[in-house]
Amino acid sequence: MIDQIQTIARAAGHAVELVTSHAASLNPWWLVAGVALHVLHQAVRIRGWFNIVRAAYPRDRRLRYRDVIGAYYAGSGLNAIVPARGGDVLKVYLVKQRLERGRYSTLVATFVPETLFETLLGAGLLVWMFARGFLPVPTSRLELPTLDVSLILAHPLISAIVAATLATGLTLLLRRLRRTAQAFLARLRRGMAILRTPRAYLEGVVTWQALGRLIRLGSLACLMAAFALPVTLVSVILVMAAQGGGRIIPIAPASAGLRLAMLSYGLPEVTRQPVDIASITAFHFVVSAALLVTGLAIALPIIANQLGTLDPRRALARARAYAARARAVPPPQPAPSVRNASR
Repeated sequence: MIDQIQTIARAAGHAVELVTSHAASLNPWWLVAGVALHVLHQAVRIRGWFNIVRAAYPRDRRLRYRDVIGAYYAGSGLNAIVPARGGDVLKVYLVKQRLERGRYSTLVATFVPETLFETLLGAGLLVWMFARGFLPVPTSRLELPTLDVSLILAHPLISAIVAATLATGLTLLLRRLRRTAQAFLARLRRGMAILRTPRAYLEGVVTWQALGRLIRLGSLACLMAAFALPVTLVSVILVMAAQGGGRIIPIAPASAGLRLAMLSYGLPEVTRQPVDIASITAFHFVVSAALLVTGLAIALPIIANQLGTLDPRRALARARAYAARARAVPPPQPAPSVRNASR
């Protein structure tokens, strides 16, 4: 047992030494250029979200492009350390502060058109990776997760109780939501208003996101060059697909180990050149760390400026106080008509 532990420790130490040596030999100028292009690509694609929000609130001119940029950078930086994309809550909150009659449900709905093009493009990249054999596909029933429902199916009484409970809960939920469902759905439709005009969506969202993707390709090319990885159009697209695949399929591709395996197999396959696994591992972890530090370096000053504190408890208390003040302010009344004024 002790010999096995020592063997594992020596292997782990050797792996860390290989990765560290490759990380130490990186070109810092290519790394800086790649990180700068990554930040620029975010600023470009944010323009699409800004146009979506403006389409939802066309009469509200208080919202500025730089306000949305600040909210997006703050939320994206927070997403790197907060689980379940908690930074998106901060994005919505900061944008809502700049709107006179902003609603959280409407702003959350704006994420649908904002991610539509990215999702379709990411799905296309995943199909390409499946076709090339770079993604693990379950080959048998034993590799798929299973759910044992034999207890419910084998006992009619338990099945009846479960069905009655679900029906009762659904009925109560529908009764409770009946009054507010129409208003809530109207707010959701407002957040997706830009989709009613395909030309506006194409020019105001897809164009900016496509330009952002091109800049992202340049960023990945610079980052790969920093670690002396083979840089071709196909290899850069492979890295982009491997990095974004976990957002669409949050299972195996999201694992760092499997992502490294995809790159260690895919890069030699598409470039016809030998690629050291240590270089790929160093590329993955060093780039992730660099983007994390850069995101936080941008996000924390914005959060401190907007909320006045970096303490999560104080920030939450101020957010609640702001929401309470917003609810307490009565909506503006329409101005009286000329006929009523003359009377």
